[in-house]
Amino acid sequence: MIISIVTAAHNASPTIGAMLSSIYAPPLPQGWTLDVIVIDDGSRDSEALKGIVAKYPDARLFQYTVNLGKLAAVNYAVPKTHGSIVVILDADDTLVPEWPSQLKTILHDWPSDTPICFSACKTNDGGTTVSDPMYTGYLSFDDMLNDRHMGEYLPLFRGSAIRKAGGYKNPGRGVGCELWTYLTYAEQTDLWISSEVMRVYNNQSADSLSSSLFTPEGAAKLTRCYDLIFKDFEDAYKKNAPQTLGLRKMRQAVFSAISGQRNRAWALWKSGAQFQAPLETLGAMVLIGLGPKAIKQLVVLAKRLGLLRRYG
Repeated sequence: MIISIVTAAHNASPTIGAMLSSIYAPPLPQGWTLDVIVIDDGSRDSEALKGIVAKYPDARLFQYTVNLGKLAAVNYAVPKTHGSIVVILDADDTLVPEWPSQLKTILHDWPSDTPICFSACKTNDGGTTVSDPMYTGYLSFDDMLNDRHMGEYLPLFRGSAIRKAGGYKNPGRGVGCELWTYLTYAEQTDLWISSEVMRVYNNQSADSLSSSLFTPEGAAKLTRCYDLIFKDFEDAYKKNAPQTLGLRKMRQAVFSAISGQRNRAWALWKSGAQFQAPLETLGAMVLIGLGPKAIKQLVVLAKRLGLLRRYG
């Protein structure tokens, strides 16, 4: 069996070595082979990256000069994969030392008719990144709409499914919007979640997505992602998860404020405000009123205190 692991790397030479080492370090079960692809997504450190990847002769490196974003890089790699399983791993994360054993358990439990499995993750300090760390089972469209079993997971695809789809739905240059793709899959068939941990999520990276979201550019990209999700799924949210829709609209409102779209932020807040979630409604209103500089500090504090979900 071939396991493909795809990584989009942008200025990732400080972390890519640890990531690759974590992939290749443990012995594989008999009959398993690795197919590792690294995409240099217009990095400034391309030569350093090339030198590091060259230490792993079995890894394939593809380079292009323009930074197009993670999803574009992954989609470039997907048709080149050979694996019956395709794993999408961030360049600043690592796999756990026992990952082949964990994957073996996942493959035993993962129903063959579900195209995606989400494997639970842990952080650098051993914490969990998911809301239900002991849950293994189906993830339905209704679950996703209602934010059940949410968090930061490692996505594993059936190779035939992701190659047929051509990868992720890509909203454009630099915009990460994986949820848009996952909802599209889940609308057609149930997905799967495994409590087996394969990935160590680097929540200390200065270049992590969670950090970039608090910049005007990053916030604008997230706002764009919500626009696409609501374009395709707002009716489903209204029918099956109206409260979740309101919460997501208010979250979009906060990030619209960070991106400098103050008028739109208030309009989105108004569309999402609800009596059933008074604290969230008031909190979003306060954040929009305080402005971009105060938002990051307050959101980080709220997550540390457990008032907001940290991941997902």
